[in-house]
Amino acid sequence: MLSLLVLSAQVQAKNKILGKQAPDFTATTLFPDGSVKDFHLHDHMGKKIVLYFYPMDNTPGCTKQAQNFRDGIAKLDKQGISLVGISCNSIESHKRFQKKYNLPYPLVSDSRLHRSIGKKYPGTVSFGCYKRKTFLINKQGCVFKIFDKVNIENQIEDILKAFEQEPCK
Repeated sequence: MLSLLVLSAQVQAKNKILGKQAPDFTATTLFPDGSVKDFHLHDHMGKKIVLYFYPMDNTPGCTKQAQNFRDGIAKLDKQGISLVGISCNSIESHKRFQKKYNLPYPLVSDSRLHRSIGKKYPGTVSFGCYKRKTFLINKQGCVFKIFDKVNIENQIEDILKAFEQEPCK
């Protein structure tokens, strides 16, 4: 019974954002060139965007996911898809993570205290930490696909396929 309630809550949360305008946010971000500045989602409207939420820098699963994105970023770039990673880690943690794994995409810091972005994107926060979840946003700024269960090995192909089949072009 409890699992049905949890599933129902997840479906309701997903329905609050799926097919709707992506919630805007501004957050301190580490960019691939090492610069730290604010990232404003609204500045990227008109582009295809992947927002991937992940629990924590330098943990086995998150590292594997980040490396997979790093290794597949050229495929996303070729299709005009921008990638942004979001976690509750600090910019200093992101700097170490980015440098260690040579990550060529922005890493957003959504403070452990506020998690303001997570509050706008339903189902991303669990027990005070981010869950692994990916949101696809089309050129019109609409969230058209949410990956609740991320298959790290196939995430690039899954994302490319979803954008190819996007219903809201």
